[in-house]
Amino acid sequence: HFPRESGLKIPHMGWNSITPHDPSDPLWTKLPGTPHVYFVHSFYPSPKDDSVIAATTEYALPFASAVRRGNLAATQFHPEKSQRIGLQLLENFLTKIAPA
Repeated sequence: HFPRESGLKIPHMGWNSITPHDPSDPLWTKLPGTPHVYFVHSFYPSPKDDSVIAATTEYALPFASAVRRGNLAATQFHPEKSQRIGLQLLENFLTKIAPA
């Protein structure tokens, strides 16, 4: 759970940027360097294996906002609510990651 003492609004709701760990990953093709996506959540993941972290976001603290291993990818944000960025991310997943 995000720390309540941070003074930030919880749940984390609205637009925020993500920072891809490997911009050359096909998941991020045709996306800006730090795309803005839509979040609605009160909890954040903390993977035990840092190698699966595909992107991070700052909100009270840095957290994993996307993870990826092989042809599996998951996001803490909502691609379906993230307009053109979300559509491009879904297209990248379907055409470049899932068929692998």
